[in-house]
Amino acid sequence: MIPEAELIKGELLVRNMALSDEVRLTRKSLVRWIALSLGLISPNESRTILLDVLDVLLKEFAHEKRPTTREIHEKVQKMRKEPVSEKTVYYHLQRLASRGLLQREKGAYFLSKEKERIRDSVKKAYEREFDEAFERIGKALDSL
Repeated sequence: MIPEAELIKGELLVRNMALSDEVRLTRKSLVRWIALSLGLISPNESRTILLDVLDVLLKEFAHEKRPTTREIHEKVQKMRKEPVSEKTVYYHLQRLASRGLLQREKGAYFLSKEKERIRDSVKKAYEREFDEAFERIGKALDSL
């Protein structure tokens, strides 16, 4: 028997969602929509720390900043009423990095070393993963 779980290098989920005018009314609903579209959260997800981390990152990157874990934690903490540990924030940063959405250098996070729009950096990260997966799928199909 093939140990299938060991063969999985990662999963990518991209949802093709309608972008309604209602979604575009608030930043909070846009951040949630983006997280759902990129497969970062599940529908009806009640945990919101990832959304706060994502919101902070998007604000920082829009201003071409490279925040550290501590800076991100401080900004997330200001957004929330209840305390959030730095370890929890770091966990979500690691999840985003493992998806290829974030890079870290000298303790600072960024999307890309190139000067490009956020949308282009995110698209490239997903395209790299899709291309790698479809290359293997193609080899398997050719082997048939």
